[in-house]
Amino acid sequence: MHSFTLASVALFVASAVAYPTPTGSSVADIAGGSAPNGTPPKNISDAAIAAFQGVNFLENMESAFFEQGLKNLTGWNHQGELDAVIEVVTRVHAQELIHVQTAENILNHFHKPTFSPCKYQFPVSNAEEFLDLANIITSVGIGAVINVASNLALTDPSLVPGPASILATEARHDAFFRITALNVVPNPTPFDTRISAAYALNLASPFIVPGSCAAMPKFPILSTLTQVKGYHKHGVTGTGVPIEFAIDERATNVIGSLFIAWVNQANVVKYTPAKKTEGNVVETVIPEGLGGMAFAVLTNTQTAKDVNALTGITLAGPAPVQIS
Repeated sequence: MHSFTLASVALFVASAVAYPTPTGSSVADIAGGSAPNGTPPKNISDAAIAAFQGVNFLENMESAFFEQGLKNLTGWNHQGELDAVIEVVTRVHAQELIHVQTAENILNHFHKPTFSPCKYQFPVSNAEEFLDLANIITSVGIGAVINVASNLALTDPSLVPGPASILATEARHDAFFRITALNVVPNPTPFDTRISAAYALNLASPFIVPGSCAAMPKFPILSTLTQVKGYHKHGVTGTGVPIEFAIDERATNVIGSLFIAWVNQANVVKYTPAKKTEGNVVETVIPEGLGGMAFAVLTNTQTAKDVNALTGITLAGPAPVQIS
């Protein structure tokens, strides 16, 4: 995984205008199917409404990312070397639009507000950076949908099949981006990593042009945590190696012990001691037993065992870290 900063690379900006349908084909034709057409449930909980609004908001961003990515890939495709990538990303984009429609259909059925797209800025300037960021964005989406499905299983079980089906498709997307961007195996772990809605929305925020959203979900704004050291072969870190994170000033004045908490797969949260170094930087060692995409956060306690409890004690983060 590569580190991106808005100052160091060119940005491509996705507009908030409606997404175009590819000429000669419907979105459903390209995606391989349409939004579910079954009978919606008679009732829905407030928690489920909030969950689908979050999905709506995040899928808008993913759709915009792949729409703009297709335009750029076409411009970067000088000798046909990106033809296969463009073919796959065309289908990915259409499938993300169907996911947007799926969330909106549920919200519209119950007369609840939906979110229109914002304007977005994605820090990529070539095909490699696009594919690398696609892997990160897709991993975030997978983690968020795992959380949605897990919560719906408790409050609205009849609504679980939709997000569960989306998960399988998103996993196929991520497998392609892992192979193409990182040249690593598509299936690094037996489980993907669940993240909270607050984590997912904080990870999406840097890509949103400030002031461009007509409305946004409510979520706690967390201090940023950015990986600055620890890259190894193929952009993955491995384990048992040092890693550094930059933290913003809001999280630098904490007194006492600091820890990096690691969220990975279906396991309890792991903690490693974090030491402040020069500037607003903390250093730790990546623990053994992690794989695939992990999410790291800064905290000053080791009490939380799962990601939702950890969200409430997070000082900064999360930062996606590609372990393997």
